[in-house]
Amino acid sequence: MKLVKRTFKNFFILISIIFFSTFCMLTVSQALEKSEAEELIKKISFEVNNIISSARDESVTIDELEFVFKKYADTNIMALTTLGPARRTASSSQLEFFKDSFQIYFLNKYARRFRELRDGEISILSSRAIRSGVEVKTRVHLIDWAPLEVLWLVSNRSGEVKIFNIIIDGINLLSSERVEIGVMLENRNGDIDLLSSSLRGIN
Repeated sequence: MKLVKRTFKNFFILISIIFFSTFCMLTVSQALEKSEAEELIKKISFEVNNIISSARDESVTIDELEFVFKKYADTNIMALTTLGPARRTASSSQLEFFKDSFQIYFLNKYARRFRELRDGEISILSSRAIRSGVEVKTRVHLIDWAPLEVLWLVSNRSGEVKIFNIIIDGINLLSSERVEIGVMLENRNGDIDLLSSSLRGIN
């Protein structure tokens, strides 16, 4: 009986050690992921702040902002998310064409949006773990307008730490784009190739 109790006690101690070690590893991993996400947004904020506060021509500013978002945004995941159920019936070549087209559309559209924040400054407020990655909360301080709250959703699903969604003052980028892309696709009778070609021509 004593042997059974001792064995059970040793087993309980072993399980406790394993659980505690696993918990510590998960906590460290989560903290590291948050710090990586914050570091990414710091890079984006620094580069965007420098660009929008400069006196460069509009075309140059937009080109530079496009380059920043091309580096740090996971446009492939964004593209597939906005395409919705239609991606299940699309061929691999159609999906590649759509992803390329969406990237052109997205980079140009949001480079122009962020250029409108010229004379503004982005500062990081906080971050928290979410189901799909990490949410980094920032505030954009503007001279003539009330500050904007911008949430950056970050993940490493593609193998790199990148943003996959932006929520600007409560407006969810991916949700908005999914509705717009859905309407555009419906207006083209579900023709994904025609949709992709149209996206390339939107400025």
